[in-house]
Order: sequence, then C-alpha cells, then structure tokens
Amino acid sequence: MSAGFEDAGAGGIGPEGGGSGPRAPIRWGEADAAAHLTVPGAESDKYRRGVLGLRTGSAAYPGAAVLGAEAAWRAGLGLLRYVPPLGDDPPEFGLPTPAAAVLAARPETVFASDAHGPLRCDAWLVGSGTDPARRGFAESAAIRRLLAGEAPVVLDAGALGLLAERASAEPSPSRAPTIATPHRGEFLSLWRAAGLGESPAGWADDRAESPGESAPRDAASALAARLGATILLKGSLTIAATPGGFSAACGPATPWLAAAGTGDVLAGILGALVASHAAAVRADPELLGPLGASAAVLHDAAARLAAGDDGTTPGRPITALDVAHALPETVARLLAARV
Repeated sequence: MSAGFEDAGAGGIGPEGGGSGPRAPIRWGEADAAAHLTVPGAESDKYRRGVLGLRTGSAAYPGAAVLGAEAAWRAGLGLLRYVPPLGDDPPEFGLPTPAAAVLAARPETVFASDAHGPLRCDAWLVGSGTDPARRGFAESAAIRRLLAGEAPVVLDAGALGLLAERASAEPSPSRAPTIATPHRGEFLSLWRAAGLGESPAGWADDRAESPGESAPRDAASALAARLGATILLKGSLTIAATPGGFSAACGPATPWLAAAGTGDVLAGILGALVASHAAAVRADPELLGPLGASAAVLHDAAARLAAGDDGTTPGRPITALDVAHALPETVARLLAARV
C-alpha cells in the first residue's frame, strides 16, 4: 500500500463511512470491486439487470461505439440501447456508420431514437469517440437534456466540456448524477474551464512526468467539488473522487493498458455498473465514486488476464477488444473470490 492511503475493506466506501466532507483516501482493490458486481437471480429480467443508453461514436470514430458496447455487454448489462448521433457527418474511407458497426459486432443491441421524446434508460454513457468541434447543435442539446435529467450519466471524451458548461450555468432544479472520465490532458482542460487555474499544485509541467499520488488525488477532489460531479482521473494510477469527499486510488495498472481504445472499454464497463446500480445512485450520487473505482479495478484485472500479466512475467501485447473479451472470465473470478 502506498503512503497516505487506507485499505477500503471489501465493499466499503472509506474508513469513515458515509456522510459529507473529506474522508481518508483509500486504495481500492479487487475485493472492493467484487462487492459492487451484481449477480442475476430467479426474478431477474433484462430490465432489472440494468438498461444503458449509449450516445457514443461518430463517423470519424465508429470503433469507439463498438468498444463501449462490447464492454458494457460483457460486464453483465441486461439491455443496451444505442442512439445514433444526431447530425453526424457521412462516413469516409468506406467506414460503416457507428450504428452499423455496433450492430455487426453486437446484434443483441437495441437501436433507438429520441426524436419523439426522451428514452427510458437507467443510465447513459455519452461522448466516447466524439469530437466537440464536429458535434452539431441537436446532439449537444440532447446531451444537455440528459445532464439536466434524473438518470445517471457517464461523461467521456468529447462530451466532457459540457460538464464545465453545466457547472457555470444557472442552478437547475434537476441535475443528473454524473461521473466524468478524463485522462490527464482532458483533466487539465476541465480544470482550466472550471476556473481553478492553469494547473493543479504539484503537477509537473512536462506531460511525460507523472505527479505523485497526493497531487492528482487532491486535484480530482477539488475538481469534483467545483463541478458537482464525480471525477475518475484515468492513468496508471486512477483516482476516483466525489463532491462529498470520497477519494480512492486504483492501480498501478498493467502497462499493457497503454493502448488506443482501452478508455472506451473502461467507459463501457463503468456504464454497465452505473446502470445496474442506477436506483441507488439516484438516491445517493456519492456511490459513483466506489463504482468508478470498481470499474477501474475490473478494467485492469481484465487487461492483466488478457495480457498474461500476473506480476511475475512480462506478459504480452493486447488490444482494447482483448480487454473487453476478457471481462466475463474476470467477473467470474472476482465473484468466486467474494466472501
């Protein structure tokens, strides 16, 4: 265990339990992640196991939609609804549309449109594989409606900027419980957009240099408080921080995860976990912290399984799809070890 962090204990959210205000930072492990996995029972159906809506992918990046959908299904989701981006550009280079790519990869996916009113989903994953500079007005408006709704939202990649916009707007009577998933560069952009300065204290100016554990933890907590949303700061050491003071670190992750598309897989895992716990998240948005940390641990465990990285051998190269394909066995292993 690294200095400054406490063990969470299986399923806990920190040594000081619930309540608001800062709590002792904790290290999130496989036992903690396993405690947040759901197992279907005799009364389960596809709706009770969680319904996740996706607004991901674009003509330029259809693969992001595929990776998120693949991961969400393999993490144990009950139903996935894919909503094609509004006003998207026509595909180039002979690429399929994101919807066609998702259908080819995961034919059990349900395709829908919110043109005639909001769709009912337990949670939403938006932004993966999208470019805010190319997103049209209609699609941005649709995402803003989700952020002002009741269903929890996982914000990734091209949709992250809308979180800072929401925070600076007039208070809304309804704001969806939200978890944002920035990597280091996206985090710094959010930090500046939130008016917190040029960069957090303790962060190296050189992108190649990683800050120590305390600096990203403190920065993630500060940004979560400013934006009113949980922050999952991705990296070799991933930090989950909530507005109410929960803070957890996961990792270091296997270096084989440093590959294109793995962030889309993480977003899909997180979307599935949030959808399966949606009622509890609506009741207490602080639960997004433990769920974000659990998704990061599950992501790393699946990558280690795919890469053969058991800590004693170098392992082997993997792709993002390899990580998604390793999820069912990883879930089974974590559940088997659960006490």
